[in-house]
Amino acid sequence: MSNQEPTIAHILRMLAREYDGLVEERQLLDKVLERRPSTAKNPYATIRERLRWDGMALGWLRLSRSQLVPLRVVLGGLRFRCLPRAQDIATGTLPFAHIQPFANLQHVDLRMCDMEGERLMVAYPDRSQADEAPIVLPGFDLRTWYARHGFAVGDSILVTVTDPDRATFQIEYESAAAARLALVAAQDAELIEAIVARVNRSQRSLIPCEEIILPIFALAPWRAAYPGSPWQHLVTRDGRIQLVDDTFLTNQHYLSLRLFTSDGVFESAPQPEVERIAADTALLAEIEVLQRDLRQAREDDADAGLWNGQIQRASAAYSAFDYYGDDPHVRGTGFNALDYDDSDDDQDDLLGLGGLDPEDALFEGEEFARLQAAHQELMSALPPGVPEQIEAARPEEAEVIISQYLNMLLAKKPHLFPPLDLSVNSDEESLEPAAESLFDAEAWQESIEDEADWDEDDEDGLPTDDDTARVYAESSDLASQFYDYLSELGKSNSTARARSRNVLVYAEFLASYYNRSLASGDYATLDECLFYYYPRRVMNTSPRQVREICTSIKQFYGFMKERGVIVDDRFAHALWRRRDQAARVVQIYDRIASDSPNFESLFMRLFQPYTE
Repeated sequence: MSNQEPTIAHILRMLAREYDGLVEERQLLDKVLERRPSTAKNPYATIRERLRWDGMALGWLRLSRSQLVPLRVVLGGLRFRCLPRAQDIATGTLPFAHIQPFANLQHVDLRMCDMEGERLMVAYPDRSQADEAPIVLPGFDLRTWYARHGFAVGDSILVTVTDPDRATFQIEYESAAAARLALVAAQDAELIEAIVARVNRSQRSLIPCEEIILPIFALAPWRAAYPGSPWQHLVTRDGRIQLVDDTFLTNQHYLSLRLFTSDGVFESAPQPEVERIAADTALLAEIEVLQRDLRQAREDDADAGLWNGQIQRASAAYSAFDYYGDDPHVRGTGFNALDYDDSDDDQDDLLGLGGLDPEDALFEGEEFARLQAAHQELMSALPPGVPEQIEAARPEEAEVIISQYLNMLLAKKPHLFPPLDLSVNSDEESLEPAAESLFDAEAWQESIEDEADWDEDDEDGLPTDDDTARVYAESSDLASQFYDYLSELGKSNSTARARSRNVLVYAEFLASYYNRSLASGDYATLDECLFYYYPRRVMNTSPRQVREICTSIKQFYGFMKERGVIVDDRFAHALWRRRDQAARVVQIYDRIASDSPNFESLFMRLFQPYTE
């Protein structure tokens, strides 16, 4: 590429200025390639990646899988309401959380003006304040403006985006008595239902709020009309979804999703005792109906000769409750099971550099430049003034400062916080798609052989169960054959990979609790896996995912029967017919509030007979 050839990012920014409405993704990609031709096998892939990670920074908002719209078109003239808290009024600020996601917090020069055009400055916490002083979050300094209007709790700030390119907002005072919220009741109802629907459609536990809120406003007829209630207030009053750290939305009632300890602006109001009891009672009634259906289905399948009716409970030996931790209702074994404590002397190596000599950890050339660029991008994403505070602070002070913006950075710059990805690159055809598990026998053996000087005291902590590794290796090989089978049938690489990976959920369960391979699967263990193990032990569960797992397992055992590995696959078909029941278990479990005093009793009833 010549130095004069425009970059993809530059072209996308230019196109965002040229379009004034909805654009089909394919049309946008073709426009980019017109200005920057590519000979790549899949020239669209790189452009899609830029839109995925930096779309809004480049001026584009995704409305659906196939449509985008320039962000300036969405934000221009958009109106919304802020209801400052008593604490905000007392400290004379409007924290940035109130204007999310309508303000690009990466913008170096956020502007807010009153109706007379007077600019209101940005305020940052004064860390020299005494500990007992009110906590001041980063935001706009409205002390004079509040005083001028005699602002009180219940009064509103009506905000209009007057210049989206320069991140400029105009604010207008409205007293509580003058508010016409009754006129926008239908708008509020429409907004919260749209938020809930979009959150429920997502396959992620945490969704950045801009991915939910902005597309709704983009298509709403009231986008630039008299504003209704703040969307944050609608969410915190609705029991179906939660707002986490002022930034993320989720439909899962997990206390462990409180990722950051910094103070938030919007907190869900405590549920009144009467409402909580009513909600738990309704949930229990729903569980009773589900349990009746489960019993009937199991009895019918036993009568059909698919199993002997004896419940297996090997995975139930591991308690779902951690009575010795801070949260007795921790779900799953994911991040909560990682030993990142500082109470021991094991020098937990969070960065993966523990095996490197300090001199070997120096970076040179291109890698150093990449790290430096990432650092600069991270600093530029912070609100105005914060990078200077960090540079001037001592290391321990800098950590405190940046910790307050981690949630914003994670949402705005997710590529700077790459997740650990254990999956196989779909382009690396030489890799076996199904050998992706902690129980990969060859991986265990290589790890053991690489360590020549084990301390005898550590032997008890090693994965010495050779049978578990062996049977999982057998299952992994079968899943790889299933992948090849699906490919031969003409399924896409991504479809074949997803279905073979789905089968590994059952494979790991069988290896872990029964020392059996997939060739020895049966009705009882598959029932236990789907209706007890999966909802509790697999991270990021969803009703859609468990249905897909049921479908993949049915197809897998059909393949096994066709190849003569097994003689009867009826049990897999029977559990596939019960896929909606498995999805209902996941749905109900997600709705049990972890902080409910009735959590344990609801849990025990939902997962009967495995909890008996």
